[in-house]
Amino acid sequence: MTGSESNPDDGAIERIDYSGVRLEFDGPLAIITLNDPEKLNAMGEDMANALVVALTEIAKPRRRCRAVLLTGEGRAFCAGANLMGSRKALSEGGKKLANIGAVETLYHPLLRRIHALQIPLIVGVNGLAIGIGLGMTLAADYVVAAEGAWFQAPFKNLASASDSALAWLLPRIIGPIRTKRILMRAERIDAATALDWGILSEVVPTAELAGRARAVATEFANDATIALGEIKKLINDSPRCDIHSAFEAEAAAVARTSRTKDNVAAIKVFGTKAKPAFTGE
Repeated sequence: MTGSESNPDDGAIERIDYSGVRLEFDGPLAIITLNDPEKLNAMGEDMANALVVALTEIAKPRRRCRAVLLTGEGRAFCAGANLMGSRKALSEGGKKLANIGAVETLYHPLLRRIHALQIPLIVGVNGLAIGIGLGMTLAADYVVAAEGAWFQAPFKNLASASDSALAWLLPRIIGPIRTKRILMRAERIDAATALDWGILSEVVPTAELAGRARAVATEFANDATIALGEIKKLINDSPRCDIHSAFEAEAAAVARTSRTKDNVAAIKVFGTKAKPAFTGE
């Protein structure tokens, strides 16, 4: 997987274009844009591989990334997996769908990488989010959605089981009854309902989505990055531990953050009106 890279002046936004994915660096913020609007950003092999390459680039120490914004180009966030290859194979007499193996070898490894991000992930849902698009939304730490956005997991319409860990994630966020509406009835959920159910952090007018998502992501990128990473890990690990393990994990996390420059800077201005300038160190 290769990309074309811009060479900006100091302080300018750097851009790298991959197949179906645009990666930009704006100071400590990395912006990933799914960039195949004609196909509603449906996830194919090239796009999935490009996302992995982009995440690898973001993780390089020299990038000093402190937050990631993931969004889509055009009127869709992500229309799910691109099934055109499977459709063509069936029309030509094939018996095995190409996307079945891709779930285990391509899509799930990608989602594991996204879930494993140690820095905040903000998702800006600019339009429809189907299947893996919903899966990427649920991987976020903060989700800003446009009023016109909607969500669906139509696996049962394809006589397929669900993927993207939706059957694990959704019950923990919205409960089993609502999860069955999404997965067993393939119900289409609008942004207002998704906000009410706790899938989204906020909903804004469609025209304001790009600016608001960027502002929230920039706020995270300039915050106490190490502390945010520790908080994120504590929350994500909480379903798998008891309260005594939670106390121990918190104590260890507090000890790690107490040695950071950001913690020292915050304590120095505690009780004053001054705001600490966090560096992510």
